[in-house]
Formats: sequence, C-alpha cells, structure tokens
Amino acid sequence: MKLILVGVLTLIASLLPDIVVRESVGFLPSWWFLAKAVLLFTFTLYLRVGARERSLARYGFLLTAIIIVQMVVEQAQASTWWQAIFAPGSFSGQFGGAILLKFLGIIPVVGVLLLLYRSPHEVYLVKGDLSAKASRIAWLGIEEGKIGWGRLSVISALLIAAGTLLLTLLTVSGFSQPATLGRLPPLLPLIVLLALVNSLSEGVVYRSSVLGPLKEELPKDYLVMVASAYFGIAHYYGAPAGILGVIMSGVLGWYMCRSMYETQGFLAAWIIHFFQDIVIFSTVAVLGGF
Repeated sequence: MKLILVGVLTLIASLLPDIVVRESVGFLPSWWFLAKAVLLFTFTLYLRVGARERSLARYGFLLTAIIIVQMVVEQAQASTWWQAIFAPGSFSGQFGGAILLKFLGIIPVVGVLLLLYRSPHEVYLVKGDLSAKASRIAWLGIEEGKIGWGRLSVISALLIAAGTLLLTLLTVSGFSQPATLGRLPPLLPLIVLLALVNSLSEGVVYRSSVLGPLKEELPKDYLVMVASAYFGIAHYYGAPAGILGVIMSGVLGWYMCRSMYETQGFLAAWIIHFFQDIVIFSTVAVLGGF
C-alpha cells in the first residue's frame, strides 16, 4: 500500500501529467502548475489527516514545494525581462539562463528538505563514504563488495560519458549535422560550470528529495525504482527525447540512486552526472550552431 501511495504522489509531481496534456492539446494551460500543486497538496492533507501517514505526508509537502518552485521558474523563464537578459538564441542565454534558474530553484527546495528532515545526512546532502563497496549488479559485471564507489564512480562516469556521446550523435544528429569544433574551446569553461550546477540541481530534486524522505518507508529496490522513474520521466523532452530518452535516463538514474544509497551521500552520483552533462552540453554547443 505504501508503494502505491508513494507512486501516486510521485507521478502527480512528475512530468508525466505535463507530457500527457502537452502531447494531447499542444500546450500547457497557464493554470497547470497551480492545479498540480493544489491536487498534490490535497492528497497530502488526506495522507496526513485521513490516512495518518505522517512520513508520506512530509514527502507530499516536499513535492508540493518542488512544483511551486517549478511554477515560479517557468514564469520567470517566460518573462520578457528574463529573456532580455538571457537571449534564447545563444548558448549562454538558452542554457545558461535555464540552468541558473534551476540552481536558484533548488535553494528553497534545500531549505524545505532541511526544515522537514533536519539533518543534511538524512537527505543525502553530504559527500558520503566513497570507500563503500558497491553491491552486486550482475548485468554490469559488478561483483558484491569488490570495488569502492569512489573508483567505480570515476570509471562509470568516463564510460557513460563516452556512451552518451555516441548515442547523442546517433539519435540527435545522425552524424549528418556539421560539427564546428572551433565553437567549443571558448564555451568550455561555461560548459563545465553549467554541468556542475545542473548535475547538483537535479541531484537535489530527483534523488535527495526522494531517497532521503522514503529510505525508511520502502525497501531499497523499490525506493531506487521510484527515484529512477521520477528522473527518467523528467527527461522526456531531453536529448534524445521521447521514450528512448526516458529509458536511458531512467537506467542512469537507477545506477546513480544506487550509488547514493550505498554511499549515504551525493558525491558519487554527482561525479557520474557531471561527466555526462559535460558531454551533452558540449555536443549541443558544437552541433547547435551557437
């Protein structure tokens, strides 16, 4: 029953309802995020008062706060004053502006996390123990207790980054769009900064905000599955887009969530995510004509 309740809360807060509406009618109504927040808050009140599920209610209140932050971010990004500062036609404007807003948005989310759960350690807002040994992942050839997450995170980051580059070229450009590598060096410092900020921001929203609140409520495998689905759905409009993007991001999210759960911190997952974002942002800068 708890898994069902967690699933309902997470799906309401996820991008899935947005995808369904956007793909059906072609746009999201101006009241959409407010409606999601009200629905989620109402269901959370039921959990708190009616079902007496206090722990799940705290999780619901956190997700409601995240939706409200997303609503503010969407309105700011669509405003004329913001677009005048961050021009949509440039890499620094289109990506830099969006990621700056995302970073500003995690500040109140971190505040709500610490208000509800008190300790940074409880919600994985600490480095974690990189010497912790990885548990067995048979399909990746990782044996039980053979390698620490510090070493594994770096190896994984390099391999995943290489795979991401290949898949992005295959699915986004098809090797047909001319690449101008000369665009890359001037943008590289900005790309590294944006990758650092974006991977941190998404780690807070899609991992700390799920794993921390629910680690005492669900078994490890179910918990990691919920967090990875939340992360995967959020990348429906990513690169690559669609179901393929959801599956790829979901698998990556599953792996990063395991690293966070087993190290009891965010650093291993941040390293993996950071390297991948460097590849994605570099590919966009080179192929996007900025």
